[in-house]
Amino acid sequence: MNLSVKDIADLLNVSDKTIYRMIRNETIPCFRVGGQWRFDRREIASWIEDTRVFSYKAAIENAAGEEESISISQFLKRGGIYFNIPGTQKNAVVQACLEQIQKNIPQIDIKRLFGSIMEREALCTTAVGHGIALPHPGSFGKFTSSSYIALCMLQHPVPYGAVDNEDVDTLFFIFPKSERRYLRIQAKLLRLLREDQVLSAVKSAPTAPAGRYAENLFNVLSITEARLFRLPEDE
Repeated sequence: MNLSVKDIADLLNVSDKTIYRMIRNETIPCFRVGGQWRFDRREIASWIEDTRVFSYKAAIENAAGEEESISISQFLKRGGIYFNIPGTQKNAVVQACLEQIQKNIPQIDIKRLFGSIMEREALCTTAVGHGIALPHPGSFGKFTSSSYIALCMLQHPVPYGAVDNEDVDTLFFIFPKSERRYLRIQAKLLRLLREDQVLSAVKSAPTAPAGRYAENLFNVLSITEARLFRLPEDE
């Protein structure tokens, strides 16, 4: 079930204007249906768990002064795409993914991240449907100097507690510069994954050579970002 701006405002006990500010600041997952903003109930439930730990102010404050724009395609190029990650259980694949990612982003602390990610998963699954999950820690503690996204393709789908009961074979890891940056990247990535062409490009990995897969995915993400993220002024 999708929620309206008023539904979210009532749920968070804030004004409609505050919700529109979050939309403009790209800190809450949302999408448009017939010109109206809508919110996926599952995504909002997960988002609320995140903002219980992160500073709620980070989701509301204005983005002015942030020197780094949000580009999912560019952040993914930085973080990399990793194939054939082994494991048959959630904890095993998360650990294996982090070990591969650390080769490209050496500043991440695998031990601390793994423990915090699994604690966050115990609160509410980070699976978002279509065999995709966005595992992340309940609290980052330390941040990277630049923002990264890493995409990991598993050897085999694993049980992930997804609401749609589909096993997960695709994991996106976000490594942000700040809490607010994480919320913005997460919201933008979730919006992109609602687009059929993006979802198709992401899930085409098993049938495409690695180099061609990456090139196509970066191209689709870049084009779709340019089309989608031209937000109007306040509604």
